[in-house]
Amino acid sequence: MSALILHHYPFSPYAEKTRAVLGYKRLAWHSVQIPPVMPKPDLMPLTGGYRKTPVLQVGRDVICDTALIVRVLDRLHPTTLVVPPANRASCAAWAALEQTLFFSAVATNFAPAGIKAMAERMGPELMQVFGADRQAFFVGGAARRPNAEFGKLNFIPHMHAIDVQLAEGKPFLLGDAPTLADFCAFHPTWFVRNNPGTTTALDPFKNLLVWYDRMKSLGHGRPSEMSAEAALTVARESTQWLDLDGPLLEPDGIKLGQPVVVRATDYGVDPVEGALIHASVFELVVQRKDERAGEVRVHFPRSGFSVVPVQTH
Repeated sequence: MSALILHHYPFSPYAEKTRAVLGYKRLAWHSVQIPPVMPKPDLMPLTGGYRKTPVLQVGRDVICDTALIVRVLDRLHPTTLVVPPANRASCAAWAALEQTLFFSAVATNFAPAGIKAMAERMGPELMQVFGADRQAFFVGGAARRPNAEFGKLNFIPHMHAIDVQLAEGKPFLLGDAPTLADFCAFHPTWFVRNNPGTTTALDPFKNLLVWYDRMKSLGHGRPSEMSAEAALTVARESTQWLDLDGPLLEPDGIKLGQPVVVRATDYGVDPVEGALIHASVFELVVQRKDERAGEVRVHFPRSGFSVVPVQTH
């Protein structure tokens, strides 16, 4: 089996979700640092245009979106399942709530004290570039950039609900072991707790903070640094593919092998072109060729992504 390579940056919440899953599974992985904003010249050869963080690379397979990354990690390393069968429906419900938790954490972090702390950490120049980049992030998608009102109506009420649930005595949200529910709730909590300007917002929630420390103690597994160029070499020199996930379910009017465009539907809707290799209820897979990465397959979750034929003129 090819080594796991995570393309990420330190203060990405969704990357922290993935790092925590790698920690829970006690996995070794290679860490490739990518810029938090565009351009991302060493990531685009792998993804074909997809720009969200993180991206998991396994040989010459490139997995986009943490929903699918978690599923792939469970398939490859099933000893400690993040989505155990007995909790599948509950995990799906928490996954549906995840973006609300994340967006409300973003809105909370962008309160004046949070912005001030972020600017001090990032520096005023990067902070300005970061703000402009995230403004463009929401152009063309169905999601809207969260505002302060969204944060007020969602963040504290949901943190309170989590705190109350954890008061029942179980160490994790669904029982004695962490599941996807915990990881979906952890990274928005981490995002706010990790900001010196907003960290005290969570002080009233004692059960949540004990759980948060328990989640942090899972660690990040066994990362080792890898250069972006080395990751591209891995892709270019790999000869095997990951098994395709799930029975074939072709999109209406599209056949396997047909050139298609895949993109997220919520935000970060940059198009990725390639030949459709697989489509199931779990994933869409396109195969494409790049001068630097070679022949790669890019995997997307079926949910939250559109697939349409390439328009020929």
